[in-house]
Amino acid sequence: MKNNSETFSFKRLWVLILLPIAFIIIWQAKTNPEFCETYSKNIYPILSGSLNYLFSMTEISIAQIILTVIAALLVFYTLTTILGLIFAGGRFKRILTYIVNIVCIFSMIVFFFSVTCGINYYRPSFAETEGIEVTGATTKELSELLSEIVLRINEAEENFDGNYRSFSENAEIAAESIAKLSEKYPSLSGEYGGPKPVSFFGFMSMSRITGFFFPFTYEANVNETIPKISIPSTMCHELAHLRGNMREDEANFIAFLSCMQSGDPEFIYSGLMLAYSHTASALNKYDPELCRQIIDGLSDDVKKDISEKNKYWAKYEGPVAEISDSVNDLYLKANDQKDGVKSYGRMVDLLISEFRNNGLEIPKAEEETVEEDIETNE
Repeated sequence: MKNNSETFSFKRLWVLILLPIAFIIIWQAKTNPEFCETYSKNIYPILSGSLNYLFSMTEISIAQIILTVIAALLVFYTLTTILGLIFAGGRFKRILTYIVNIVCIFSMIVFFFSVTCGINYYRPSFAETEGIEVTGATTKELSELLSEIVLRINEAEENFDGNYRSFSENAEIAAESIAKLSEKYPSLSGEYGGPKPVSFFGFMSMSRITGFFFPFTYEANVNETIPKISIPSTMCHELAHLRGNMREDEANFIAFLSCMQSGDPEFIYSGLMLAYSHTASALNKYDPELCRQIIDGLSDDVKKDISEKNKYWAKYEGPVAEISDSVNDLYLKANDQKDGVKSYGRMVDLLISEFRNNGLEIPKAEEETVEEDIETNE
């Protein structure tokens, strides 16, 4: 039995070599920009495009199935190990085997994560790749941006009839919208399917997770239970990740741009909601009184939508959400986003840069047509 036990453990130990290989890959990505560029431009599009095409044949999230099965098996394995320790002999062997198996699984996950998308965390940023100049901003510029967003979000709410589409319909629009955006920003190009709905039986909302990109199947997954006004922008955010843009601040910015140029009232309203939350939060840190004065200009209907969204997330405040935030913070820092969850706030710098150079570029075709018709009738 002793020899069998040693052989059993030895057969699995070779998997542990994947962990240092993963660290070498990430170290190479950190120190060698050419390595990242070669991967992101030549290798990643083939990997992501091929597997995304394969798994896009079904609207069901394969990621949700895989993660659910893994979680169930892990719980089952842990429970059977504990029962074995209580009611059977060979405690040392059982504990050693359990630890070795868990570490081996962890090694495989880290390795495949590094190969499938981890390198992209160290590629040149979207702003650098597309030549977008991002600089600091004064409080005055920040307030001007928020004032413009408040003006536009009131207009967007009036143009939106409040009838939300189905998830599948919005998924098609999101895919088309970001594909259209790639005409202006070539780094977003590629043939990809739309996002998929997930919920994990309410656990995602409990963890305050609106969506996630699953690199092992190259699926963009969106929590279908979140407030409907947040779904379009979340879809575009996850599709930005799918295209290799792993930085959270830039994925938010890409989501905003995608929503704005879609020409769709629901997406425009959702994109402005995203921009509003980040910009108002930033200004509130530096000048709370000025921030309150500006957001007081929101229409009653917009304030109602914001209030309903806040009430939804308030239901899920608690230890699970706090643990999730801490895990997410560690995850971002581990992938070289040193500000952790604060990196989401840097979206505002990108918004200000866009506002300086192009305005907010929100379609006004309907409004102009109405004015022309009125003039003609007169």
